[in-house]
Amino acid sequence: MTSHHVEHIKAYLKSQGFTDQELMDDLTDHLATEIEFSMNSEKLDFETSFEKAKQKLLPNSPYQLERDLKILTTPKHNIMMKKIAYMGGFLSIACFALAIMFYSLTTVSQKKSAFKHSAAQKEWQLKYGTPGGVIGDAWLKSDIKAEYDQFNNHLLITNYQRFTLAENLFIVSFIILIVTYLPYQFYHHYQKSQAEPIFS
Repeated sequence: MTSHHVEHIKAYLKSQGFTDQELMDDLTDHLATEIEFSMNSEKLDFETSFEKAKQKLLPNSPYQLERDLKILTTPKHNIMMKKIAYMGGFLSIACFALAIMFYSLTTVSQKKSAFKHSAAQKEWQLKYGTPGGVIGDAWLKSDIKAEYDQFNNHLLITNYQRFTLAENLFIVSFIILIVTYLPYQFYHHYQKSQAEPIFS
């Protein structure tokens, strides 16, 4: 075996798509040992010995070896990413559900305010018996109207706070989804595509 033969082996591995230098060095050593054995014991030339060594040591798609090795040597990394993705997905859904709940409460409160207003006017009409049910200036100065205004002002503040919280939760939900769950999905599909043979 000469240095020219070793460089030929390395060039072949590079042409097959290998990028991991450590793996290439190991494969080069194994192939060189096998080639040298064939050349010495069977008196074969380098090219014939190299072909036999490739058939014996390398799979049909040599680069598949590196891809499989990367997947097998990073299980902890994959598990951690999967945990983060699941936790992120759960938190995103939880924030989204809470946002919908607070938004719904805001909508319900607005309807409640409208009902309260109608009820207050009806109460004032029944109490003071306005002719033809007409609401006049007396209604605007009444205690019932003042009580309703106080209730409505409190409700408006509460609704604003709920709406702001719902808006923030929507934003947080999408941020969590984008930061945790979507990267894992892209990574998972990338790994899956890497594991699939290029040629069927």
